Amino acid sequence: MGNRFDEVYKDQFDNYIYPFLWMHGEDHAILAEELERIKESNIRAICVEARPHPDFGGEQWWRDMDVVMDFARKNEMKVWLLDDDRFPTGHANKAFSDGNNELANEFLTSWSTDVVGPIKNSAMIVQPVLKSDSKLIGAVACKRVSEDTTELDLSSCIDLTGNIKNGWLRFDVPEGLWRILLFFTTHQGDGKLDYFNILNSKSVRLLIDRVFEPHFERYGEDFGKTFTGFFSDEPEFANLPGYDFQARLGKNMKFIPWSGELYARLKKRWGDSLVTRLPALWYGAMEETGHIRFEYMDEVTKQLKYAFSDQIGDWCKAHGVIHVGHIIEDDNSHGRLGCSTGHYFRSSSGMGMAGIDVVLLQIMPGMNQVIHQWVASDRDGEFFHYGLGKMGSSLAHIDREKNGNAMCEIFGAFGWQEGISLMKWLADHMLSRGINYFVPHAFSPRSFPDLDCPPHFYARGNHPQFKYFGQLMKYMNRAAHLLTGGDYLAQIAVLYHGEAEWAGEAMLFQKPVRVFLENQMECDVIPADVFSKENPYHMTFDGCIRIGKQRYEALVVPYSEYLPEEAAGAVVALIEKGFPVFFVGGYPGKICESIPEEKSLLKGLEAAGEAGLKDLASAVAGRISPRVRMKQAFPDLRTYTYRNDYGIALYCFNESTTQPVDSQIEINLEEGCEMAVRYDVWNNIRYALPSKREGNRLIVPVQLECGEAAILLFQKEAMDLPLYKPWPKEGAKLDGEWSISYSNIIGYPAFQVLAECKGEEELPDLTDWAVEQKFCGMLRYETSIASEQDCTVCLRLGDGADAAEIYINGASAGMLAGAPYCKEIPLAKGRNQLIIELAVTPVWSVGDDWSSLTVLPPLGLIQKPYLTYL
Repeated sequence: MGNRFDEVYKDQFDNYIYPFLWMHGEDHAILAEELERIKESNIRAICVEARPHPDFGGEQWWRDMDVVMDFARKNEMKVWLLDDDRFPTGHANKAFSDGNNELANEFLTSWSTDVVGPIKNSAMIVQPVLKSDSKLIGAVACKRVSEDTTELDLSSCIDLTGNIKNGWLRFDVPEGLWRILLFFTTHQGDGKLDYFNILNSKSVRLLIDRVFEPHFERYGEDFGKTFTGFFSDEPEFANLPGYDFQARLGKNMKFIPWSGELYARLKKRWGDSLVTRLPALWYGAMEETGHIRFEYMDEVTKQLKYAFSDQIGDWCKAHGVIHVGHIIEDDNSHGRLGCSTGHYFRSSSGMGMAGIDVVLLQIMPGMNQVIHQWVASDRDGEFFHYGLGKMGSSLAHIDREKNGNAMCEIFGAFGWQEGISLMKWLADHMLSRGINYFVPHAFSPRSFPDLDCPPHFYARGNHPQFKYFGQLMKYMNRAAHLLTGGDYLAQIAVLYHGEAEWAGEAMLFQKPVRVFLENQMECDVIPADVFSKENPYHMTFDGCIRIGKQRYEALVVPYSEYLPEEAAGAVVALIEKGFPVFFVGGYPGKICESIPEEKSLLKGLEAAGEAGLKDLASAVAGRISPRVRMKQAFPDLRTYTYRNDYGIALYCFNESTTQPVDSQIEINLEEGCEMAVRYDVWNNIRYALPSKREGNRLIVPVQLECGEAAILLFQKEAMDLPLYKPWPKEGAKLDGEWSISYSNIIGYPAFQVLAECKGEEELPDLTDWAVEQKFCGMLRYETSIASEQDCTVCLRLGDGADAAEIYINGASAGMLAGAPYCKEIPLAKGRNQLIIELAVTPVWSVGDDWSSLTVLPPLGLIQKPYLTYL
């Protein structure tokens, strides 16, 4: 039996692609055609999305879904289902639409007024403040710290809840400036009102009852076979309108997440002081602010984990399927309220694989700056480039339930401008960070052009790059197969900042992660829960931190004003054992919880090393032996080191838009892994690499053009392979006569001549022509090459190729998508006909607003190709 590398080479890989299929209630013949196109694209699974369907859960839905299930059974394909009738998950198929469901989203809010005392036996009417569905949680009076601030002194706080009778509050106002606060629940906040309460187990159960159970009733025999999962799309607290990625507790958040179960948790934690602590959730309370806000967030995210993720995950496991999906991670919102879920790791606890998404131009080549304009915001390019993918794969690595599997919803809402080369770049970006399952967004059977979050890959036959998409899916399946079923060889654990940020200021985890990525040092992100007494990640220590299959040789803690008690205690214990711990940018000055041992605990942390971001890589490298080292610095080179049954794989991706890689790489390997192979995943070609061993390190060359990816494999078994040689960078320009023709995609291949270029005349810029003609189709560049003998040459295309197929003497020599745009082609003695066929995107035809945030290069081959004799 062969290993995974052998399987990939023989095209016997598993499926790692679950594209969205949007259902609109189409004619079944159209639906069947779309399903065939999915299968044709080297994909063996579907993720059905009901959002655009007019009758989710009704008779039409079941008829349409039967077509999908029948097709999947006959073709041995798998099916996932998005778990609601609309986006985001939580509408529970209209369970809350009438506005009268007591299980609908619920909030805690506060009302306040100020008074100057003393006033003996004062009276204040309360009843008009409460909403019709409100439940009073409590009333307090707190002394204002000063007249020019809203800061409150909780030590003066008086619980007045028992003083309310017949809708009036009666009490003696002490001397001074006081703020009176009422706290009450309501379903009438300003968030999503027709939405489940993600903190209420019964409310979440309604989603199960109205979506999961009916599908099990109809397709139960398929569960665990054809029907394999439910996909939750961006569930949220929904206590705010829209998408405020900075949603943290304070006076600007009028309504905060709430449920009876959360109240019970807080009552257990805070006891009789619950009501007198609530003011700190809206107003500053001096030293108590951070403690109280941390404790609320700690309980609210644990309750979400229990009510939502664990409950749905348990149901799915009991029924033989998995729960998958992702939350809103955008711009660091994954640790906050509002449109997200407060804690990335807890909210995904019950899922069968980790999940993230990249949509809306969030990641673009070269746009790794903190300020980066995308569809919904102008932040945070640094998070999207250095944090997002690593956060998802890290959860997959440390959570036993996920078996190393991390999914990314990808390609969606980039606009029709998104070509196959950008898709490949995005896929390489994610693969080089450990993402190994993908949900491409989307296949839509609606008539072209469907303006709903394009691109759509087939577009009812109107997407000229469709056949390239199928090749890209094969590429992604091959790469993912090599990066599944083994172990990621991380050496460094970086502490997730989420818990610390609840209490105060915190350095975002992607800051140190960026340093490690730019220095090819393998790391994971771990939450503080790793160090909790419950030990949900089964962490052990034997000289290294072990979590699941992971083994970490150093711990890096980004600066934070506060640090959770259990994490701080565990870090002190690690320091005392001599384990390398590094605080980046300073030590914490407080513990998240209010504890008497705070000073001694903080003092113990200061025995660890401290480093700035600039010297972090060298400081950590001084305590561990990095597995990968470059001879020269290449900050845009991404590596991902993975052990599997074939040996060790090193995924290499050059993300630079300007700087090629031409250097040597050293990798610390097990004895016997002497055979170095460079694998061209797109073309499925294996090459031998020259190598030299120095001690336990193997040194091999690495050459990557801008945007190019390759996998280096190190095996014990020798292989008889051709030696890898980099593509020639220069050659003879093909300055002969060129004929340029075009064919619309509808009617292809009926080409018409567009232009002729003679001698040294430059090839034309076709942008204005394409816009005027609303062109959507293929461009063909044709010339002839004279050869004195039969030989093999290298053809290098210039800028503007995107998706290209090369024909020599009428036969296809292969497709190109993404760097390098090079191909070996055979020439026969005499004259040879060369055709370069470019497939364009529909953007020139549609001109959609989704594409308006991108600046596109000129259309067509701007430079004449080069030829080099090999």
